[in-house]
Amino acid sequence: MCIFTAIGTAIATSVGLSVAAAGASAAGAAVISSTTAAVIGGVAVAGVAAGVAGTALGAVGAYQQGQAQAAAYNYQAQVAEQNRRIALNNAAMERQLGLEEARRQRIATLQAIGKQEVALAANGVDVGYGTSLDLIEDTAMLGELDALTIEYNSEKKARNYDIEAMNFANEANLAQFSARNARTAGTMGAIAGGLKTIGQIGTAALSLGGGMGSLGSTTQQGIKVSGGISGDAITFA
Repeated sequence: MCIFTAIGTAIATSVGLSVAAAGASAAGAAVISSTTAAVIGGVAVAGVAAGVAGTALGAVGAYQQGQAQAAAYNYQAQVAEQNRRIALNNAAMERQLGLEEARRQRIATLQAIGKQEVALAANGVDVGYGTSLDLIEDTAMLGELDALTIEYNSEKKARNYDIEAMNFANEANLAQFSARNARTAGTMGAIAGGLKTIGQIGTAALSLGGGMGSLGSTTQQGIKVSGGISGDAITFA
């Protein structure tokens, strides 16, 4: 073997080993890059999942809160409605009581007049003329005045119950209105949370897709091996 052949063989062997080492290094870099990409992707997916889950739980919480508030307002409305009915019953009972008391008062007046007429007649007084008649008319007038006063006082109490019933009705209507608003607010909050969740998923998908694409491009570039022996590297004389 001539000297030039030996030198060429040694150089080729050395270059071949360098190329092999470079290939092994590139293959190792490709494995490391793939592992890194998987770890980064897993962390990113976990972060996105946590954010999406948090937003979804917030939407569910908003809906449940709205339903709970609506239930509380509905209960208040039911209590107010029950109080309204009680007030109306009290008003009706008060009016009926007033009528009964007025009726008894008129009966008592007639009894008083009858006693007066008997007493006057027993004393030989004509009850249809003069002072005896005036006495009987005064008794009748005062008795009717008492009856009317009873009716007035009874109606005044009944009117207070009517006003109380009206206030309870307004309270019930307000509670029902608040219940509808709370239910609507809860539903709108849930819808907004759902839309936000969808937006987060879409944004995360785009971000993860772009990021994995970049990692894949880097990995592909890392495993490329270029090099060789140039024809002009060895010159034979």
